[in-house]
Amino acid sequence: MGMKPTEGTRLRLRLILLLAAAYGLIGVASLRTAIPPGYTAPMFPSAGIALVGLLLWRKGWPGVLLGSLIVQLVAGWQSGVQGAGWVGALVVPVGSTLQALAGVRLVRAWVGWPNRLDTPLAIVRLFLGVVPVSCLLCAAVSVPVLTLVGVIPAQDAVFNGWCWWLGDTLGTLIALPLMLAWFGRPHIEWRARRWSISVPLLFFAVALFILGMLVHRWETLRVQSQFTRDAGQIEQMVRRRLDAQLDVLLALQQVQSISPAADGDAWRRVTQPWRSRFPGTQNLGWSPRVTDAGRPDFESRALGGAPILSRNERGGLSVSPRRAEYFPIRFIEPLESNRKAFGLDVASWPVLARAVALAVKGETPVASASLRLVQESGRQRSIVLYQAVRGPGRQSELLGVVSSVFRMDDVLDSLLPRAARHDVDICLLDMDAAIGSDRLSGEAGCERPEWLQRHPSQIARIDFAGRHWSLRQRASAAYLAGMRSWLEWATVVVGLAMSGLFGGFLLLLTGYTRRVETEVTDRTIALAHANSLLQDQLDATRRAELRVEFMALHDSLTGLPNRGRWLAAARQALLDAQREQRHLAVLFLDIDEFKTVNDSLGHPVGDLLLVEIARRLVIPLPALALLARHGGDEFVALLPYDDIGEVNGIARRLLEVFLAPVVVGEHELHTTVSIGVALYPEHGADPDTLLRHADLAMYAAKAAGRDNVCIYTPEMNANALERLTLEQDLRRALADDSAQLLLHFQPQVDAVSGRCVGCEALVRWQHPQRGLLMPGEFIALAERSGLIIPLGQWVLAEACRQHQRWSDAGRAIPISVNLSPLQLGRRDLPAHVQSLFERYAIPPGGIELELTESTLMDDSLENLGRFHALLAHGCRFALDDFGTGYSSLSRLTRYPISRLKIDQSFVQRLPGTAEDAAIVKATLSLARDLWMEVVAEGVETREQRDSLLAMGCHIMQGYWFGRPMPAREFAVFASGETNGVGAAQPD
Repeated sequence: MGMKPTEGTRLRLRLILLLAAAYGLIGVASLRTAIPPGYTAPMFPSAGIALVGLLLWRKGWPGVLLGSLIVQLVAGWQSGVQGAGWVGALVVPVGSTLQALAGVRLVRAWVGWPNRLDTPLAIVRLFLGVVPVSCLLCAAVSVPVLTLVGVIPAQDAVFNGWCWWLGDTLGTLIALPLMLAWFGRPHIEWRARRWSISVPLLFFAVALFILGMLVHRWETLRVQSQFTRDAGQIEQMVRRRLDAQLDVLLALQQVQSISPAADGDAWRRVTQPWRSRFPGTQNLGWSPRVTDAGRPDFESRALGGAPILSRNERGGLSVSPRRAEYFPIRFIEPLESNRKAFGLDVASWPVLARAVALAVKGETPVASASLRLVQESGRQRSIVLYQAVRGPGRQSELLGVVSSVFRMDDVLDSLLPRAARHDVDICLLDMDAAIGSDRLSGEAGCERPEWLQRHPSQIARIDFAGRHWSLRQRASAAYLAGMRSWLEWATVVVGLAMSGLFGGFLLLLTGYTRRVETEVTDRTIALAHANSLLQDQLDATRRAELRVEFMALHDSLTGLPNRGRWLAAARQALLDAQREQRHLAVLFLDIDEFKTVNDSLGHPVGDLLLVEIARRLVIPLPALALLARHGGDEFVALLPYDDIGEVNGIARRLLEVFLAPVVVGEHELHTTVSIGVALYPEHGADPDTLLRHADLAMYAAKAAGRDNVCIYTPEMNANALERLTLEQDLRRALADDSAQLLLHFQPQVDAVSGRCVGCEALVRWQHPQRGLLMPGEFIALAERSGLIIPLGQWVLAEACRQHQRWSDAGRAIPISVNLSPLQLGRRDLPAHVQSLFERYAIPPGGIELELTESTLMDDSLENLGRFHALLAHGCRFALDDFGTGYSSLSRLTRYPISRLKIDQSFVQRLPGTAEDAAIVKATLSLARDLWMEVVAEGVETREQRDSLLAMGCHIMQGYWFGRPMPAREFAVFASGETNGVGAAQPD
């Protein structure tokens, strides 16, 4: 049966990609030896790969085209080709493909194919006829086009064309024997000759490569040495020119100090010799010190009534504002080209003011950062030198500053014609300037590190007038062309020619000595291959068994023993302890507030936290201890001990490992652990009993404030029973006697007007035996047991019912209801809320759902959908206890939050605590920018109210305004408008 068309297409595509990859990888590697501009290589084996590839499979010509395109794109990128130069990236692949097809045609016509190439005539025809002739085609097509578009200089066209032909010819002579040895047909004929051809030819190629590298290194050192000398000469000329600029300024200082110029003509005569001697000097100026009191007289006498000017960052001029002193330009030469700067206060612009201040403070010239002059008509950057001028004597007063302005491009252009070689690229940078404005002279982009790559280069530091400059020099293409030596090329050409001849010799030699593999050898290889596969299967099976065994006894996340492994080891340890009369301790560890981390930052962060905690817990435990992950965020340890003090010490060291924060990604988490301890034999004789008692002790440690250690006592059983009883009572109250549950309402007041603008619904439990219980006594229990779902539904329904009663009485008051994350996670929540709102005719905004920050961590589409469904039913959302969780502020923009509630922990220490005040102000600012309201919780004093009002927070809630109260009392409170505000003092 024939191959399916789709399978044939996929096979052809794979072969094309394979040929393109081989051509491209070898071709790109060959570019490392290319001569500038990087298109012509002295050896290009990809030409031989293309010829053999099309000999074996003529339909693979798209692979040659694609591979050549890859090489040309890399060559163009390395050579910095731009614009029309990229035409070469299209022309050269066409030439390469035509050359390979022409070579195949010549092989079939002159040599014959398939051919074992084991006769002298066939090898001579191939090596001295087909290869040199066919390799003329790509060079004849590509070099003229690349010269026409400007990639190859016209004067180098002949040289590049010859090198191109030579590189393809020699590359084919070397690659052809290797390709045939590995891929020639028939395979059985070439397989026996494979190593006999490949190893000697590769060895010869490596030796030639090493020789070429040595010659290349010699040439590189020669060029680098010459460049270092030329660059050093240029550096010395630059330094001397800059020193001369300083000497001019110091001379002007002496003139102005001893015999100052009286007018512009005198200044012209003084400065004329220096201006003509040092080209590139924009101007030499004198700026006297003028006080504000003397400004009118100076403007009238020196400026002809014109005002003193100041400049802005863009070079615009305006009348200088009044200051204590000025340094206006009084004399400037040449005047005609710098008239725009006449009367300009050089201290009016910060860039120049800093240089002037440093010059006045010291005694040496000071250079400014580079700037564009107000009189600049081009794009050059200029430097201003300032030197303070004082009167004769040590304590003489400041007379002013002399200045020298020079344009950097003009200065360097005046130096280079005198250099030994002026085809060196120069870049001058100001290392003290900000990035983007540090280039003083040179082509765009010369400040980047890559400007110096792939060229001989040199960097020199120049300290000039208080600034640190960097003089960068690199050899240009013209420089390298002028330094070109034929020694390296002659070595490469001779060596490659010898490699080609050696390859032909190997073909001839191995053709006479080829061997045919016997059937026994084939069977031996097949058997060895089968044995290898069988051994691999056995090894894989054993590894899988070990992995399954490990996973059965260890926790997959932390790698610690799991509960089953620990229980088995604990039973054996107890038997040994009973026999040897030893003591054992069981430590039950639970991470405090781990659920908050999972809810706030997500389970991936929680898992990483558990891995780090497991690593830390192992450190303080003795060698004979057994630590295991019991489940979730719980760990259990079994360890022998001699006295109870030893157990306490180990437990304390376990607490101390949590003093340092745990860094998980970008989060720095501060965690603690609660530890319960049960002792053998005092507290139990089997692992289950010891675990249960250690668990009870752990809960006692949590009740004692967390981050604590408790040792089991019999009274803890009673406490556990009490918790269980309370849970059962709450379950019965929700199912059969909801009258035990009450809603109290705490007012939310506009502190400016005193008007009650809303309330928060808070649940109470009127227990038949225990009396009135506050939420802190049963809400945590409800969350652990799952009863928070029916409890939350009752609170929401009762709040809707009360809202309807108040509305019917003519007092519609918005009610805030706390919503548990477990409630929000239920898919039926939007439908449940909709039914309540329809039953009690709740208007939009009548009920506000208060959420914690952990709720926002789940930004799945399903969670966002529930938010928007509730919003469509008329709910508003408030974010409770804002600032105390781990959530990202960016989530505020994704969820329809209407109000932020500042947690009372930030309000309690107001006023007087700068940190809490800053947090409150930041929250208010954030809320204003996001169009949210803010409610401050826990306001208990007048001072707290006044402090919040001063920050701009108007809506408040707390004991200062009113405690939570039954619905009837709240209605009286709310109807009294301002009555009662501030009257309810905290107990």
